[in-house]
Amino acid sequence: MDRYDVAVIGGGPAGLMAAKHASIYGASTVVLEEHKAVGYPVQCAGLLGIRALEASEIREEGFLLNPFRGAVFVSPDGSRLSFRSPDIRAWAVDRRLFDRSMAVEAVRHEVEIMLGAHVRSLRRSGDLTVLELGDKEIAARAVISAEGVRASIARRSGIPPPKRLLSGAQVEVPFDVDDIESVEVHLGRDIAPGLFAWVIPISRSSARVGLCAIDGACSHLRRFLSSDRINDRIRGSPVSLVVGGLPLGPPDRTVADGMLAVGDAAAQVKPTSGGGVYPGIVCGRIAGRVAAEHVLNGWQLERYEREWRSAIGREISLGMKVNDTLRRMSDEDIDMMIRKIASRPEVIRAIEEHGDIDRPGRVILRVLTMLALDLSFIRTILRVMF
Repeated sequence: MDRYDVAVIGGGPAGLMAAKHASIYGASTVVLEEHKAVGYPVQCAGLLGIRALEASEIREEGFLLNPFRGAVFVSPDGSRLSFRSPDIRAWAVDRRLFDRSMAVEAVRHEVEIMLGAHVRSLRRSGDLTVLELGDKEIAARAVISAEGVRASIARRSGIPPPKRLLSGAQVEVPFDVDDIESVEVHLGRDIAPGLFAWVIPISRSSARVGLCAIDGACSHLRRFLSSDRINDRIRGSPVSLVVGGLPLGPPDRTVADGMLAVGDAAAQVKPTSGGGVYPGIVCGRIAGRVAAEHVLNGWQLERYEREWRSAIGREISLGMKVNDTLRRMSDEDIDMMIRKIASRPEVIRAIEEHGDIDRPGRVILRVLTMLALDLSFIRTILRVMF
């Protein structure tokens, strides 16, 4: 039986970052990736903020496809809110190449990656966790679950599921792009109840069109693609389809006996946008260090719980409140909100100056403060919240 200090289940960005930093801190580390290649299957819209790209610690740029400086929010009645920063704020990326670049970085730091290594079960044996892979077993003194949204091993170990699970679907299609440097966000109960739909240009003639909803994302996406606002801009058949679940709301506990959960397995996802790469990378770095220090210096794994919540917990908590508010809004409420913000140039300037796809909390609070004297806006928000 092969033995390691730290075993990471899952070779996505959160798991690879955790493995890399466990190794940096001196722990022998293995990544157990169930698929035959890192980066497969893709279950992500592929839009990363600048902060996420910096946090990834990757220097190459071969996975970058298209930069974004702005966004357009479209309400149910077609009202539009547009803003544009002078600086690049995000990129459309090739997630397969991005994940593989992170894998190369991990290997450079002496992480071992096992492909086709599907963890079927685990058991505790003294201070070791034994992972059963079918034809072999791996023993580790600390295990990091970076399994993704299903996280079956983490659940069996006693780490609860997320507070909420949304359904997501996306296609890549030939598309009549309005503005190659702006992401479109389409809101409305009939479009994407529970979150929103998006159009992410990846070239002047193609885009990723998708959405997340409370359930039935594929059905909602078919209706969205056939709607007047989208159908006339489609120039051919879809060339790819991505489906998956989106976990929102971290469980009360992300640590179990000998195990930490990170990334989607711990619902470390931005509730405002559904993005999980940035929080997963931030928490992966913490998980790797804590796991290594647990093995080598006797740190308690509960330290991970405190540290990751200190790093991003308040941002996620605020995001959940925003998500809850959006879920309760009627289409008329959303129309009013978009029109109110669009009519205030100083608010738009604040969004352009302070907007941050990875840490949106600051600009959300700033916008609410600036609109605090608009009684109709505040009454609507308070009615929806309470």
